[in-house]
Amino acid sequence: MTVVGAMRRDEGASVKAVRFQAPGRLSVDDVEEPRLEEPTDAIVRVTLTAICGSELPAFRGLIEREPGGIGHEFVGSVSAVGEGVRRIAVGQRVVSPFSVACGGCFYCKQGLLTACERFQTFGRHLGGSQAEYVRVPNADAMLEPLPPSLPDDKALFAADLLTGVYAALTLAAIRAGDSVAVVGSGPTGLAAQIMARAMGAGQVFATDHHDYRLEVSAKLGTAAMKSGRDVPDRVKAATGGRGVDISVEAVGTAEALADASILARRWGTLLSLGTELDKKPVIFPIGDLTGEHIRLVSAGSPPVRNYMAPVLKMLSGGVLDPAPIITHRLPLSEAPHGFEMMSARSDGALKVLLTP
Repeated sequence: MTVVGAMRRDEGASVKAVRFQAPGRLSVDDVEEPRLEEPTDAIVRVTLTAICGSELPAFRGLIEREPGGIGHEFVGSVSAVGEGVRRIAVGQRVVSPFSVACGGCFYCKQGLLTACERFQTFGRHLGGSQAEYVRVPNADAMLEPLPPSLPDDKALFAADLLTGVYAALTLAAIRAGDSVAVVGSGPTGLAAQIMARAMGAGQVFATDHHDYRLEVSAKLGTAAMKSGRDVPDRVKAATGGRGVDISVEAVGTAEALADASILARRWGTLLSLGTELDKKPVIFPIGDLTGEHIRLVSAGSPPVRNYMAPVLKMLSGGVLDPAPIITHRLPLSEAPHGFEMMSARSDGALKVLLTP
């Protein structure tokens, strides 16, 4: 393998990486430094990574996963590129989407990158981003150079969270002046509130069981209210008795999706942001949706690579500010503690950033 313009390190050097061992148990280990495997690969020195809420079900033992590297949100500096890489250069600051697509299969040709027939996710099929170095396949197509003025802690949100929410609200066809309700004010729900405002929403409502989350929502200018039976009446009273144009589920459970469905107006939209991990059977009021002509939009894992450029522009221009979502910054060595806090919702934890 020819390496173009590599910032060389000692051959056989080890690097630090967080590894999932079993539910509730992570380790920070010395592992073999990733190397270029294909001419289209790049190696990125990670300067900032994060814990994503989608990693918590495995940590809690709710879903199975094999031991190995973890993490899929990162920004960093390119340290080596393969001979087939043309657009990305050594030394560039870059952000990567959470997954990698081939670019040539049936789905990729339609822009549906997360349905790629050779779909790969960091921290699952590929090495995890909670590490000092990461190998990125198909680097020219996947990596996005960062504006020099954009700090890492803002650029990081283009890897998954804000781009995913932007994609979802685009699918929901949000329009200027729309009213939006968000069920759940964790990191995804807060990102949805921030993005809805940036995309022109007029009224934004949010519900949650946890007061500390509602306090953050209120600081964003959201009409925040404790989850309860009175929420539908309060939302309808504030929207002329109709309900909202777009009701967003941002919890990750079918129960939350059912709660969100009650808040949408007739001919409105119900947007699911996180229920793909919930496999439990549940009674869902599908008749109410069809009777009220409510459109159900499932965002699932959207092709965030397609939306990185506009989100980065919004971040650079100050239209988006994810700072309220960030509650903790830890060294990589304290990643297990970060997972414990986020899993237990302790110490007001929302989004935990990790610095290698």
